[in-house]
Amino acid sequence: MPSVELKIGQWGAISSKKYPDRAGPKKCRAWTKYRDTDGVSRPVDCWDTTEPKARAKLKDILEVRQAPAKAAKEGLLTPNTRFSTALDMWLDELKLDETMAQQTIDGYERQINKSDDKRADPDAIKIRPMLGNYRIREIDTAVVDNYLKSISKLGHKRKARWQATILRETLDLCIRHGALTGANPMSGVSKRTMRSKKKSVKAEAWTTLQAMRETVERWGRGEEIPGTPAYKYGPRRDSQEILDVCDCTAGAGGVRPHEVFAFLWEEVEGIDFDAKKWPTIGPDSCPEVWLTISGTVVTVKGQGCFRQEWLKVGKKPYRVRVPWYMVLILRRRWEEAERPSEGLIFVNRNGKVKNPNNFNRTFRAARGTEYAHITLRSYRKRVATATAEEKGIDAAGLQLNHVLGSRVTAEHYVEKPRDVPDNRDVLNAYVA
Repeated sequence: MPSVELKIGQWGAISSKKYPDRAGPKKCRAWTKYRDTDGVSRPVDCWDTTEPKARAKLKDILEVRQAPAKAAKEGLLTPNTRFSTALDMWLDELKLDETMAQQTIDGYERQINKSDDKRADPDAIKIRPMLGNYRIREIDTAVVDNYLKSISKLGHKRKARWQATILRETLDLCIRHGALTGANPMSGVSKRTMRSKKKSVKAEAWTTLQAMRETVERWGRGEEIPGTPAYKYGPRRDSQEILDVCDCTAGAGGVRPHEVFAFLWEEVEGIDFDAKKWPTIGPDSCPEVWLTISGTVVTVKGQGCFRQEWLKVGKKPYRVRVPWYMVLILRRRWEEAERPSEGLIFVNRNGKVKNPNNFNRTFRAARGTEYAHITLRSYRKRVATATAEEKGIDAAGLQLNHVLGSRVTAEHYVEKPRDVPDNRDVLNAYVA
């Protein structure tokens, strides 16, 4: 009669025998077969002074070895669980967090898993291929510290900090499951190796941004610009679309780069586009026109590019007064779009959401190598710096939709002035 196959985490009948000729006090052996979590049945044995003691000791060993199989059924991690399983459980927890944007979760997954995109770097350092096969009990401070240092040595400081966050939270999960005891191994990791030199804010002058506009216009006419050859054949380049996006980014108060692609016609207030006679619009005469900033454009894996009906997490919709030149742009685009009453102001050639990545690809070619450092975020820095110079740092923060008094405005968007105020009246007291 064939033997019945053991189930995962199950052991067979325990046998025992005394070996009088064996050296030492432990002359009794107990043994059996145990089926591990990988499906392979392996012999397990132990020795003790008597057969009952050997059998009891073997049962204790088998119960410890059985813990991973029990935990797998109960959904708990154990010290012997692969770290890869813990990473999967951490990602599942992220998806339950309603405040976590899907694109943020996608970003974490890109740091964990190797990309199947043919364009991706096959040698990119990812967490799962490097640490996924470790047992949780094997993940200690030395392992994660050396791993993060190897990333920092390649110059990828930001990547190291990002992966450190993933490792810290995943190991916290392991502690909650009882798979790790004591402090989180990440608590002893050196933070110095992941620090980057803080860069001072550089806000491009209005004149530089205007010069870049002229370069884009030349590109649109097919002329050669630094880094982009002349264009003589094929469909005409659409430089006006690029200029409109740049001008509206500035005109709307330096909005975040992807927010400009989410502007809606129904959120423009203060002017009647259908009016038979338009008021005179210019630097000295323009009606008070408001634009509500309420959403942004995001790209999510498996869903493509779409308008997200809310701003950055924690940011509420807000309204801005737009300058005269942006009102003229809106009027022209409204006519070109056949006078819509609702929908996106910036769309692609099919009338759908404009993909910011596609726009940036064209923008790079249009501005050439001379202005390669200028991006849509450059307008945000220039608006913040100009507003701070004229009306103070708090006004600049409110313009960028930051919390009043936020340090982010000064640290990341406002260029520190080179010249300090004239304090000679104070300094003259030294020799008075």
